Amino acid sequence: MSADTTPPPGEPGRAPMSRGRTVLTGVVLGAVWGSLMWLVFEIAGRDSGARGWAYLAFTLALIGGGVAAFFGATSARRQGERISPPITRTGKRGRRS
Repeated sequence: MSADTTPPPGEPGRAPMSRGRTVLTGVVLGAVWGSLMWLVFEIAGRDSGARGWAYLAFTLALIGGGVAAFFGATSARRQGERISPPITRTGKRGRRS
């Protein structure tokens, strides 16, 4: 066995999706899911109107974006990409010497 620590290559011919596109996809899916939930509630008899739709669509879009960001960062980390900024200690208790 060799000591090669490079991560395995992804699928050939397919570029990974950008982080912004991943989060935007989560936001769109969340908004669509919120709209479907609003429709189900309207059919069930809850009359919330446009404000209820806007609330559900916006809230679930934000949740969808957050979930997509989390899983996108997890995927990037798994591929060997650094996701956090480098933090260096400059001295005792983080103070400069």
